[in-house]
Amino acid sequence: MKRISLAILLLATINCFAQKDPEAKALLDKAAEQVLSYKSISTDFDYLFENLAEEKSESYSGKLLIKGKKFRMDVDKTITFCNGKQRWVYLIDNNEVTISNIENSEDDSPEDRFMTDPLSLYTLYREGFKYMLGEQEDIKGKTTQIVELSPENIKKPFFKIKYWFSADNNLQQIKCFLKDGTRYTLTLSNTAINQKIDDSQLSFDAKKYPGVEVIDMTE
Repeated sequence: MKRISLAILLLATINCFAQKDPEAKALLDKAAEQVLSYKSISTDFDYLFENLAEEKSESYSGKLLIKGKKFRMDVDKTITFCNGKQRWVYLIDNNEVTISNIENSEDDSPEDRFMTDPLSLYTLYREGFKYMLGEQEDIKGKTTQIVELSPENIKKPFFKIKYWFSADNNLQQIKCFLKDGTRYTLTLSNTAINQKIDDSQLSFDAKKYPGVEVIDMTE
């Protein structure tokens, strides 16, 4: 009986580590602690959306500036400003800005989180996820370490998220796998940290956009 109990305990322990690999956690913890210590981040990014069922894909590139909870994202003729509580989305071609409140939820997809709080991608693993260390892989000449996350709630629309971390614990790429056969990949490049970023770069100023139409959805 003791041998059976010991075997059960051993299997349970192995299963626990398989669900939350301590090596993966150590890397995720280190990466999160490091990025949250930066005073500012400037990075370029490439976004790729793939629909495997329809054999379609689309991609775009952008630039991101982050300073604490504030950020600015320039992509596809759209400039997004955010102060952590409210977001301004300016459409260049329409000379129109929409103001809305940020309402974060645990059900937000990684893509939604990126659009409201980019740094939350680093802390996503802390609640509701299992994780394990994957293989190493080269991305643009850099050796990266893969960490795979899977949601504990099987009702989530996605079943896996893969992270690629560089040797200095910075995120190089993230890919989300959805159950409907779609995939989206975010690749970061030309990342610079702790550079001087003026607050005016991260705030929408209507005076800089004469005649802008303001759509305020916060009221």
